[in-house]
Amino acid sequence: MREALDRLVAGWALIIDAPPIETFAGLVVFVHRHGKPAVLKIHGPRSDEQRSADVLAHYAGNGAVRLLERDPAGLLIERATPGTEPTSLVRAGEDDRATEVIADTIAALHAAPGPVAGLPTVGDLGRGFERYRQGNGDLRLDPSLVARAEGFYADLAASQADPVVLHGDLHHYNILRDASRGWLAIDPKGITGEPAYEVGASLRNPIEDPALFARPAIIARRIAIHAERLGHDPQRMTAWCFAQAVLSALWAIEDGTDPAAGIACAEAALPLLSATS
Repeated sequence: MREALDRLVAGWALIIDAPPIETFAGLVVFVHRHGKPAVLKIHGPRSDEQRSADVLAHYAGNGAVRLLERDPAGLLIERATPGTEPTSLVRAGEDDRATEVIADTIAALHAAPGPVAGLPTVGDLGRGFERYRQGNGDLRLDPSLVARAEGFYADLAASQADPVVLHGDLHHYNILRDASRGWLAIDPKGITGEPAYEVGASLRNPIEDPALFARPAIIARRIAIHAERLGHDPQRMTAWCFAQAVLSALWAIEDGTDPAAGIACAEAALPLLSATS
């Protein structure tokens, strides 16, 4: 990766601001080009950054950072400065405002017309349930909770509204504030599915502190704000929230990390489903 870094820094006339940061996906380097801040990403062996680049090109700067350059080994994107996260609003007691920011970002992203070829679908992601069953489960998860989530997920995936290009991981850490352009999404995973799916990731974040989201009243309030600003059916968003929360717990187990946040969100959303189903 060092060779690719040196080549792209020279080829794109970049000035490195700080030492490269190693991530599971490769290297992240804060740079300047022509006096403007940017972020250089060098792809690692497990990276899906080329798909991310396709999605950023599709969004064309509307609600997301701009794609500036791309190469088989890496990509250069606009850097949002000062880079404040909506998490700061949540911790300041302004959860409603943070939810409005996320909803408005979703609206901007979903306004981009047309598909992006080669993206996985919402249905493809649901295969995590099957992998869990084939792996004989995990004692940290209630099998009945998983079965109910899988049923909801299958029903929702089979009855989707017209699909759009989804960010796929739009939560409080993947939106940053830029002083001149406002709130901008970063790091899209890129999937195809109905717009209501997009809300789910934000309903189980900030992930390191379930007390900030894993309560029925908080989830219900956030869904009400999304419904008001986006026009999606609250019951459908609640069902997606529950099913995705369980699926995220399954992914955490696959990755060897703690599934507790996903489980907590699912258990908080379940009473809301009982009330509306």
